[in-house]
Amino acid sequence: MNLIPEPKQLTPKPGFFLLENPDLVLAENCDHRLSYHALGLKRTLEDLCGTSLRLRTGAAAANTIFLSHGFGGDAYTLQVSPEGIHIRGDGPSGAFYGLQTLGQLLCQYGQKLPCLSLSDHPDFPDRGFYHDVSRGRVPTLEQLKAMVEELAFFKVNCLELYVESNYEFKECENITAPENRLTAQELVELDAFCHLHFIELVPSLSTFGHLHDLLQSRKYRHLCELENYRPSNHYWMEKMDHHTIDVSNPESYALICSLIDQYLPLFRSNRFNICCDETFDLCKGRNLGKDSGEEYAAFVGKLITHLKERGKSVQMWGDIVLEHPKKVSLLPPDTVFLNWCYLKEPVEKHVQFFAQSGHPQIVCPGTSSWNRFVEEIDRSTGNISKMAQYGYENGAKGLLNTNWGDFGSICSWNCQQFGVAAGAAKAWNALGELDEAFDMAASALLYGQKETNVIQLIRELGQCERTAEWAKLVPWFSAKKRGECPALEMDVPGIRAHIAQGETLVEKFRELGETDPRMEDLTIAARAIVLLNQTVLFLGGSGMLDREELKRQWALWVPDYERSWLRENKLSQLANVIQFLEQLVEM
Repeated sequence: MNLIPEPKQLTPKPGFFLLENPDLVLAENCDHRLSYHALGLKRTLEDLCGTSLRLRTGAAAANTIFLSHGFGGDAYTLQVSPEGIHIRGDGPSGAFYGLQTLGQLLCQYGQKLPCLSLSDHPDFPDRGFYHDVSRGRVPTLEQLKAMVEELAFFKVNCLELYVESNYEFKECENITAPENRLTAQELVELDAFCHLHFIELVPSLSTFGHLHDLLQSRKYRHLCELENYRPSNHYWMEKMDHHTIDVSNPESYALICSLIDQYLPLFRSNRFNICCDETFDLCKGRNLGKDSGEEYAAFVGKLITHLKERGKSVQMWGDIVLEHPKKVSLLPPDTVFLNWCYLKEPVEKHVQFFAQSGHPQIVCPGTSSWNRFVEEIDRSTGNISKMAQYGYENGAKGLLNTNWGDFGSICSWNCQQFGVAAGAAKAWNALGELDEAFDMAASALLYGQKETNVIQLIRELGQCERTAEWAKLVPWFSAKKRGECPALEMDVPGIRAHIAQGETLVEKFRELGETDPRMEDLTIAARAIVLLNQTVLFLGGSGMLDREELKRQWALWVPDYERSWLRENKLSQLANVIQFLEQLVEM
């Protein structure tokens, strides 16, 4: 049985339970959220069985699907016998996760469920997903809700959205465009929807570095660490670098506290992620000559105090503390460090450092989908597996799977699904395998393909993208625009092979379902990867297509990409992506 996450104990039993007019029965003490999800299961079963079913409260009986729970945590049992189904959670969340497992069984077996005994519990209490909504795509509320439903299906219980200045803060009026913003109404509604799905929506906000839009505005430019800084690189590169706030100016602290205080009321969570990562320029400008480690710890300490006074516990990224390991003792011992690493072979000593520091940590691998049209499964498999293992062995309290939007967030949601599911699987079962059986389960549950290993096709497509890397083209383009003459890395035989393979994959995805949005997005990504490889050949002087034909091919691709983008996202930075491609071909 291909289930995601892989359960701890599953014992097949003889026989089947045939779904013929079963009652759905809730124990009388059930959490009200389970009633909502039992009603959803009822509708699913009615579609499957072609008949009306009854939802009621009471006790287990013959031909029932019975749901009960205690007042504990996430563990659950699921029993399927010829007489019926019984899901029992240690707590309400456990019963909910049992329902998700039943849903996966229904996807595989339909009306005739094999008898089994299943007992399951998570390895990490915190099983999160972190999604960048600041540097490319800003999802619609409907898309965010769809993401929540998918994350809940795989037993994720925390969601964080990476926000810089793209919320309707009063300070950001006339700084960020409406199409790039999340609203208070959207976040309050999303928080309620997350709660309904046993997910905690944890607020996350840049409060130290990565403040490009604010610190490049006329109103707040005087708070930038680098005095009189003027951008010289492409916007996407600038948004990543050189925008650290001046910690010595009292206005800086007042500004950040104002942002925090406006954001806090939208969330029921008692946690807050202050980020504070990649403060590249600290003490390289207005604070030159000061100890950057001490300045960092002092400013972060003030933010933590501010949040604690409001009853919140604090999370923050751990990268800067790793650069100043002796300063970790300056921060409160209950500060939770988000320890990130995105290498295929991550560094265990960093996990060991936080374990030995006495501070709680959450390990943070990634989907390896940013700077790409399709995720790099070869990298994410190793990264997520190793980070989960290191976290489990070193007593981490959780796993937060990250999904960034560097350089325009060109990858659609449907083209990063393996990494999403893999992170959820390893957060629940840290030592479970991401093997061929997992691929087939992911193909069925994510893409509706039970016979074809779609994950292997995506893996091959990701390999084709290696010879036309977005992360290298953006800096190359930026340098050319500055009048420099950077070298363009090219593997001509490799590019030509990847063009041919990419064209084959375009047809395979089309054959799997041209009207299915999932296959449509994979087809669009495959076409983009072929064209990007063709573009690299052209820019390197070995083109198979001339400039006019390249422009024509991209022009044919753009409307499909735009339609895909707007199906799930606000306009956000779509125009930036299209403009970059148009300008790239003109180089």
